[in-house]
Amino acid sequence: MPLVSVYHFRLIIYAQDLHAHSRLRSKEREIQRIASRDFRDHGSTLPRKDIPYSSLRFFVAIYCTTLYIHFSNVSGTQHGDRHGNVMIGISSLMFFIATWHLIMNAYRMVEGYVDYALAPGGAVAYIGNLVPWHHILKDTLYATQEILGSAAAIYRCWVLWGHNWKIILFPSTLLIVNTVAGYMVCGLYSKVSPTDTVFASSLTVWIKIFYTLAVVLNIITTSLMGYRIWSTHRQSSRFATGHNNSRLLPILRILVESAALQLIIEIVLLALYCSDINAQYILLESVASIVGITFNAITIRIKFQSIRSAASRNISSNGAMHTVGSMPMRHIQVNIAKDVEEGDDGLAYTKSNSGS
Repeated sequence: MPLVSVYHFRLIIYAQDLHAHSRLRSKEREIQRIASRDFRDHGSTLPRKDIPYSSLRFFVAIYCTTLYIHFSNVSGTQHGDRHGNVMIGISSLMFFIATWHLIMNAYRMVEGYVDYALAPGGAVAYIGNLVPWHHILKDTLYATQEILGSAAAIYRCWVLWGHNWKIILFPSTLLIVNTVAGYMVCGLYSKVSPTDTVFASSLTVWIKIFYTLAVVLNIITTSLMGYRIWSTHRQSSRFATGHNNSRLLPILRILVESAALQLIIEIVLLALYCSDINAQYILLESVASIVGITFNAITIRIKFQSIRSAASRNISSNGAMHTVGSMPMRHIQVNIAKDVEEGDDGLAYTKSNSGS
C-alpha cells in the first residue's frame, strides 16, 4: 500500500475518532446543562441531597455510641436486661430503615440525572413521578420509620407507668389510625396519574391525617413520660436529701429537649405541606434519620446522666447516711405507744399506735 494511502487512511480514522469524541463531549455538556437548568428552575421540587446525607451521618455516630454503651461495661448495664435488649433492637431496626431510605434516594437521584436527563421532562419529571416502585418503597420506608418511632415512644410510656395498659390505650388507638393513613398513602401512589404530585386531592386528606397524628402522638407520649417523671420526683423529693433531691429533673429536661427536635421538624413539615410549599421535600427526606436520632439521643443522654449520678453518689456517700435502694433517705423519727386494756374475759389486749 502506498505511503500516501496509509497516511490518508490514518487521517480519516483520526477524524472519525475526533468527531465521535466531540459528539460525546457535546452530549455530556448537554446533560450537564439540562441537569443544571432543572435544578435551578425546579430545585424546590427536589429534595436537597446534603441535608438527608448529613442527618444520616449524624445518626451513624449516635447509633455507634448507643452500641458502645450497651455492649461495654461503661454503663454497668446487664446484657440480659429485657428492656435494654428491646431498646437496642428498636435502635438497630431504625438504623436499617434510615440507611435503606437514603440508598433509595441516592438510586433515584443517580438514575434521574444520568439515565433520564435527556428524556421528556428530564430528571424533574422522573423524580416527581409518584407511580414507580422505587418511589413507593421510599415513602413506605419513611412511613414505617415514623410509625416505629411513635410505637417506641408508647412502649417507653408503658414501661414508665408500670406496665399500665390504660395509660397507653388512647395513644395506641391513634397509632393504629396513623398506620392506616400512612400505608393508605403508599397504596394510593400506584393509582395516581404520573403527572400528579403529592398535593393531589386524592392524597392530601390521608397525608394530612398522617402528619397531624404524628405530631399529636409526639406531644402525648412526651407529656405522659414527662408527667410521670415529674410526679415521681415530687413524691421522692420529700425523702431525698442534698443534691439527690433533683435527680429526676435532669432526666425530664433531657426527655423534653430530645423530643423537641423531632416535634419541631414534624410541625414545620405539616405547615409546609398544608401551605402547598415544595420545601416540605427537604424535611421529608430527613425525617427517617431524625426519628432514629431522637430515639437514640434520649437513650444516650439518660444513660450518661445515670452514670454521672452514680459517680456522684459514690463520692458523696461516706457512711453517714442510710440508704434505701440507691436513693439517700432522710432520718424519720417514729414514736410507738402501747395501750393495754383488760377485756371482760380477763385477757389483756394490746393496741399499738405509731406516729412520726
